Amino acid sequence: MSATGKITSSFVINKARDNPFKGDGLRAYREYRDLGVAKSTGGRVHVHLIRTTNPCPPGGSGLHYHDLEFQMVYCLKGRSRVWFEGQGEVEIEAGDSWIQPPSIRHNVLYYSDDYEVLEITLPAEYETVTIKS
Repeated sequence: MSATGKITSSFVINKARDNPFKGDGLRAYREYRDLGVAKSTGGRVHVHLIRTTNPCPPGGSGLHYHDLEFQMVYCLKGRSRVWFEGQGEVEIEAGDSWIQPPSIRHNVLYYSDDYEVLEITLPAEYETVTIKS
């Protein structure tokens, strides 16, 4: 971050052929492709693609929240159904986007085999907290 408090960034080109999806992210049933924004912004912003590799677990992703400043998700392909605290169940399809306020509890209840999203978070590193039932 600059002395003025603004997020600064360096120049980055992210070639898909040089940066494949990897299965080393938060969920074992997903693959992630980091777009290099965290490195460019000194960890202030993270942008990655997330795609489905296996069916949705019984009961969904589990009730959880993310301890961060900002989170936006844009659905590129497929469909999902997500329960959000204070909103209930929401159907998501390709072209839809949403902003999750910090620490909003949610559970991804369903997603299609072709489900793929683009996610933007501030900061790049944050904690995901699982809510025990």
